[in-house]
Order: sequence, then structure tokens, then C-alpha cells
Amino acid sequence: MSEFLVRRYFICAEVFCKQETGRSGYKAVKQSREITISANFTFLSKAFVWIRRTYGMKKLRRTKFILLLLAAVFLTTLSGCGEAGDLAQSQISSDSKLETHPSDTEPDTPPSEEALSSSKDEIAVTPTAAKSVELELYETADFSLQIPKGWTVTSGGTGMYHSIRVQDPAEPLNQIFVLLKADALLHSQEGKDAWAYYSGISGVPGMQIFALAPVLSTPSTENFFKIFPQYADFAVQAEPGYTGYTFPRFEGFAVTERFPSTGGLSAYALNDEILRATFTEGGKEGEGMFAASVVDFGSAEIAAGPPVGYQVPSADGGYYMAYNVMAVTAVKDSFLEWVDILTECARSLEYSESYVNAVKQAGTETVARAMEFSRNANEVLDGIMSSWENRNTSQDIISQKQSDATLGYERICDTETGEIYKAENGWSDGYHGDRYQLVSEDSMYLEPISGYIE
Repeated sequence: MSEFLVRRYFICAEVFCKQETGRSGYKAVKQSREITISANFTFLSKAFVWIRRTYGMKKLRRTKFILLLLAAVFLTTLSGCGEAGDLAQSQISSDSKLETHPSDTEPDTPPSEEALSSSKDEIAVTPTAAKSVELELYETADFSLQIPKGWTVTSGGTGMYHSIRVQDPAEPLNQIFVLLKADALLHSQEGKDAWAYYSGISGVPGMQIFALAPVLSTPSTENFFKIFPQYADFAVQAEPGYTGYTFPRFEGFAVTERFPSTGGLSAYALNDEILRATFTEGGKEGEGMFAASVVDFGSAEIAAGPPVGYQVPSADGGYYMAYNVMAVTAVKDSFLEWVDILTECARSLEYSESYVNAVKQAGTETVARAMEFSRNANEVLDGIMSSWENRNTSQDIISQKQSDATLGYERICDTETGEIYKAENGWSDGYHGDRYQLVSEDSMYLEPISGYIE
């Protein structure tokens, strides 16, 4: 019974101290209860000294009076509890005689507003990975670009088939992907079947490649990315230069918003768009901005089977190519934090003069405009950023709120700097300063978070 009453006393003391001294004082008394419940009130002297030094004598006297009053009430009940009650009364009497401190004899001087504000506003923040990024130059004989320090760069393919992938090793979905050209993307399944037949009877070396190519039955930027896993598998088989290179997959590609493309290849491309989309890879969901210009290289009738009477069945063996394929992506709901960094790095991509000249000398491109690598990349990135700035922001607000609710976060705004942080739900209930406040407007959910409050 005595232990129950002692615990009741400490609970009352905690409630009072939370009101009088803020969350830090409340925590101190709560920890004292947990540590010293069996030590019969030995926490009191330490608690009183802490309150006096932190908040001054005036606050101490009020706190001490209330705590001792509470203690007296409980001790009255404990008086019939024998030795435990006597020991507790003795401890309270001893604790009421505080150690002498020079400031005790001086006039009460409450702490300044600045000091109180500084004490309350001292919070610990863990910056986000995006906030902590430092850029560094990555350079090879063929190309160079700025990348986040510590990220990996892989490349594969030769000539116009060259591809680059920049990834965050901690979160591989945080990435930049560039592919100068993708081909061949067959017009139809009938054409694919015809290539399989034709390569079998002709014996012409290399024809089998077309039989392995993916089908893009309806040419568009969206449909190209929907078949991208098939294209990646095909490319590795068809192009020896991709040995050891890993393409992204973009499984489950789903467009959430679309924008018209204004790039230099728009005059040639079919259903050319810049897309905002989600996808999955490695069991995680990602989101990002995507671009690709699909160009038709015409039809080509080829034999689709053995003669039937005097007729040879045929099918369209023609195909499309996709130029200026680019994607900047991040883990879902974190793209807001990464988009500026990813596009800045992608914009810095430059192919060396020797590489560009070697590709031009090969002279294999019908669309000469495709050879202007740097100009094309900058146009694509301009389109991506323009599209991002003109996106439907209500989608982001809803998504960010849902993410916070699922993960148990609330968003806090630093009213002095405007930076946004995440904190565990309920953090704001225990914060008694003025600087850090719950976000008050939906537009604040469109700002990248700077860190997590510990």
C-alpha cells in the first residue's frame, strides 16, 4: 500500500513540474521517480537544486511549497505504514533544508527572456541526406559531371548507345539515368514473329537480334518506359558494350502527371512528353521525372512465312528508336528533397570533344539533331524543371500528409529560418518555446525537409 501511495505522489509531482518548468523539468522529475522510488524521496533535494539553478528562487519556492504540500498529504496517509512512513517523513524533512548557495541571499533575478528562449529552443536535428550532400567532379575520357560525394557512377555502351547511371549506394532509387539512344523497338508482334522466321531461313548474321527486340505497339514516351524492363534485357544481349552494366528496371511504371515536351526532337517524335511517374525496383517504390523522344524509322516489309500458293506472307518489320532517354528519381515521397540536386548534377553532364567527334565520324544517325548531346540534355532538363514547377501540387500535399500519418511524423517549421523538419508525433506537445511551430499552411508540405528533430 505504501509503495502505491508513493507512486501516486510522484505522479502528482510530475504533472505540477511539467506545468511549472516545462518538458525538461518534467523529464527530470519523472526520471527521478523511476530511479529513486525505492530510495524514499531522495530525489527531492536534487530536484529542488535543479529548479533553483535553472529558473531562480522564486520558481523554486513555489515548486517546493507545492511538492512538500503534496508530500505532507501522502505522508499523513503513510503514517500508519510503520517504518516506511517514518523513513519517508525523515527524508522529506531533510530535503526541505536546501544546501546554501551564494545566490540564495541575493535578490531574486529571474532569467532573461533571451536566456529562457535560448534554453527552450536548443533542439537536436539530424539533417536529411539531401541536405548534407556535397558535390564533386566525376571525370573520364568520355564524359564528366558533378555528382553527390560518395555516389557511384557506372556506364556502358558505345557511340550513340552510351548510357550513364549515377546512384546513391545507401538508396539506389536516388539516381540519374541517361541513355543517348534505344533501339530497336518493333512496330508489332507480327513483325517480331516475321523477323524470327526471316532470320531462320536467311542465315544472315545479326538478323536474330531483331527477333529478340521488344515490341512498342503504340509509340509514346509513356509506353516506352512501360516496356523498359524488356528493352533492358534485350539491350544487354544485343550490345556487347553493356557487359557488366546494370540498367534500371522501372517496373510497374505508372504515370501520375504528364507535360508536353518542347525539346529539339519534338518535330520528329511521336507523342513526345515529359512524365512524372512512380515505379518499383528492388522491393521499393520510387518516383521521378522521365523523358524520351520516340522516333519512327519507317516500315520494312519482310517475309513472315513460307509461300502460300504464289503469295509470300509478309509483315511490317519496321521499328522505332528512342532518343534522349533521361530519368531523375528518388525513393517515393523523398523526391521533393532530391529533385534540385539531381537536376543540377544531370545538367553538368558533358561529353568530351573526342567522344562526340568519334560518334559523328561514324555517321550512322539519320536524325542529325540527335548528335547535339549537351544541347539535347539541357533542353530535356529545362523541360523537366519547367514541368516540375508547373506540376499539380495538391498531389504532393496529399502524398506528404499520408506519408507523415503512416510513419508517425508531424512537421515543424523553424519560424526564424523557414526550414521544415520532421518530428515524432506529439513532439510539439512537449515543446514550450516560440521558435519551432507546427506547419500552419498546406504550402509548407511542398518544401523539402531539412532534417529530423531528435
